[in-house]
Amino acid sequence: MQLFIYDTMKRINRKNTVIILAFSLLIAINIPFKTALPYSDTEYYTFEEPYTDFNYYNYTVNESYIAEVPLDYIIMDAQYADSALSSPSYVWVIIKNNDTINGNFNVDFYITTKKGILIPSVTKLSSTGNYISSGETKTIKLSYNETITEFKYDIIPPTKEVTKYRNVTMKRTETKYRTIQKSRDVIKFKNESMSVLQRLFPYII
Repeated sequence: MQLFIYDTMKRINRKNTVIILAFSLLIAINIPFKTALPYSDTEYYTFEEPYTDFNYYNYTVNESYIAEVPLDYIIMDAQYADSALSSPSYVWVIIKNNDTINGNFNVDFYITTKKGILIPSVTKLSSTGNYISSGETKTIKLSYNETITEFKYDIIPPTKEVTKYRNVTMKRTETKYRTIQKSRDVIKFKNESMSVLQRLFPYII
């Protein structure tokens, strides 16, 4: 009889132990604890972007350049003379080089004569390479074998290089900056409290 009671008590203690262990395990797997879970998110950020402002800004610069200019000269006299006899007629100009540079002067004479009573005739005579020093005067004289009624002339002076200045309007662009906002996909982590049971059966519990 005592043995039966002992066995019965032993079975009861085992059963109680199993129940206690099962209950403790159930409590343990339902105790939540924190864990870091990854998730996708959109992150926004800004940065300074350079760009070219095409609203032109005008400004003026004093620019130097080389120019070819004629030498300064003075016509002291310009005449023609007809001979009453058979000797030729003459045309001439007197040129003074009023510049600081020496040079060769060319002269074109346009001589008008009359062949007959009503028909005028114009003839061009040229004299080239007439060297005149600075400050000097020279007579350039040509002969013509007909009677001159009138004449005109062109002076082609030598040239020299001089430095001149001119105002030039320039244009420029300007680099500016603007704030640009963009987005990007990032992986972030968040802390959540989950039990073991919730981890094992996330869609059931």
